[in-house]
Amino acid sequence: MSIDRTPAIEWDGKVLSGWITIAGIPTRVAADRMTIHNHAPGFNDALTWEIDRFRVEIFEKMTPFFRAAANAR
Repeated sequence: MSIDRTPAIEWDGKVLSGWITIAGIPTRVAADRMTIHNHAPGFNDALTWEIDRFRVEIFEKMTPFFRAAANAR
């Protein structure tokens, strides 16, 4: 796990959320199931239990998306 994140990556059944550092600022990021399906390679049809079980791996795969989305603002 990257050192710029807290270890808390949560899946509440609807949204995957956690923290990453963007431009030196800790930023809470989140993704719903559709966003996960579109931006986490290998999880394009993940079920709820799969997202929960692999939430750290999914979050890692989504980090470039989170950074790009933050830079687009």
